[in-house]
Amino acid sequence: MVFFYQNIRILDTFKFFMVAQNNIFHDPLYPLSLIRRIRGVPKLVYQEVDSNEIPEPYYSLLVHEGDMTSRLESYHENAIKVRKLSSSNDGKAYFREVLLVTMESLKPTEYGAIEITLKNLEEEQRSLVIEGKQPLGGILNDARIPYSSAPRAFLKILPDNPMVEAFGSVEADHLYGRSNEITSYNGDIIARIVEILPSL
Repeated sequence: MVFFYQNIRILDTFKFFMVAQNNIFHDPLYPLSLIRRIRGVPKLVYQEVDSNEIPEPYYSLLVHEGDMTSRLESYHENAIKVRKLSSSNDGKAYFREVLLVTMESLKPTEYGAIEITLKNLEEEQRSLVIEGKQPLGGILNDARIPYSSAPRAFLKILPDNPMVEAFGSVEADHLYGRSNEITSYNGDIIARIVEILPSL
């Protein structure tokens, strides 16, 4: 069985991953949209935008082919850790809804969701992923595992109550984010990610 927020929803594992397979290629908010759907949270209102429509400092944080962890650590001048909001694991794919926060002040730096293909990681990295304390980018970088990052879409998002609650507050009419895919050196998919920044 899969637990989301324990008091919200219990979902049959097979059903969860069948739904996931039907969403992968069509939805730029996947896997966040899937997790919110399972939780019974309404769909986010968003639009896809060109990268040149994204203002600074969001542009520098989002429009690149690297990992978000190192960008966020450089911008905030602090190490980043994971605050796990929900997760699901069938041994093959690991889903996680997260808030990334600074190590010292616990300042929110990113809200999002990730689907990680566990079989495409070594055992040590799989264990660290499931432990849920360190962002995937940090795990890959620490292990010096070669990978590539390719944004699928850039997003302009209307923050709703669950997102405001996750960030603590949102002082903007809309937020910026991206849909991203991380692959190994041989082209295997390591992760699909939605990354949304707070108002900066």
